[in-house]
Amino acid sequence: MRFKEITLRGNAYERGFTYGQLCSDEIRLTMKGYEKLYFDTKGVTWEDARKVGEYYLEKTREFNPDYAEEIRGIADGAKLDILDIMALNCRTEIMYADSTRAGVTECTCLTVLPPATEGGHTIAAQNWDYSLLISGECLIVVHVYQEDKPHFMMVVEGAGMIGGIGMNDRGISVILNALRTPKSVNGIPFHVRLRAMLEAENLSDAYVKGSHAPYSVGNLIATHSDGIAIEFEMDSEIVEPIIPEDGVIIHTNHYVGPKTYLANDVNHMGSTYIRMQRMKAMVKERYGKITVEDIKKMFSDHAGYPYSICDHEDPNYPVAMRDATNFSIIMDHTDNRILVCPGNPCELEFEEYSI
Repeated sequence: MRFKEITLRGNAYERGFTYGQLCSDEIRLTMKGYEKLYFDTKGVTWEDARKVGEYYLEKTREFNPDYAEEIRGIADGAKLDILDIMALNCRTEIMYADSTRAGVTECTCLTVLPPATEGGHTIAAQNWDYSLLISGECLIVVHVYQEDKPHFMMVVEGAGMIGGIGMNDRGISVILNALRTPKSVNGIPFHVRLRAMLEAENLSDAYVKGSHAPYSVGNLIATHSDGIAIEFEMDSEIVEPIIPEDGVIIHTNHYVGPKTYLANDVNHMGSTYIRMQRMKAMVKERYGKITVEDIKKMFSDHAGYPYSICDHEDPNYPVAMRDATNFSIIMDHTDNRILVCPGNPCELEFEEYSI
């Protein structure tokens, strides 16, 4: 099984309109899922989410008017209101700001650089673990081609979003972790930052665009084919850069930077610490010899099941809180390969994509 795959060209509005036309059904399915998620986990109605979206649409327009135009195009192409689409693109701000209680388990990220890998490869990978309400047909592989800007491929975490996990033709990939903060957030939306990073020409540019004030909440990891990477956590007041340690970055869903850790007293699910512990052990075991095949096995690991690196549904939880690994992605910068598994990697095969 492969995710639906679309290609976007033209100006910002034209790209968005094509997106909306081609993915109208998938966008509505994603909206339905997020409507239930927002209400069941945060008590936010869809109308509330649209109002939040109106605020963040202006923040997006201030940051980059083209992104607001693309969102308008998606809405028109799908025959929806622009605030419906914006309510999807600020899902992080709705779900993870003003938040002190544990939620779905979320993602495990790994970047390995020389000398951690076999043959000097540079690889960025992650399992995207999230509510099963946003899985399957909600997830789209999007190729974007623009004049005078990098081309890129991304997997969006819900049809209608303009930013996702992916890689561009300048050798930059971006992966992410959700983080929670008890603080209010009113900055540039997290997924708009993702989009800006995928349009970066170099790693410094990716960091500057992703960490641009005013801040949001979450963790972003940018990796470059030169064998370099940078990670940064943020809340509404702090951006904390973190550099690889011995060519390795591992991140789950708790703050590890000393400033961000102390500033955010939130209740994390225990799985975030277990997944980090397990990934560190597997990386240590294969250090200096890590390959793509090793990473497939690491992301299929079930230590701590069902809240393991390869995350599985817990039927004891309410429907909106039931999550699993909705996709797994491995980006080998050295071989310029992108592998995507459309679900749990312990059960399904990885398919190869190109930029």
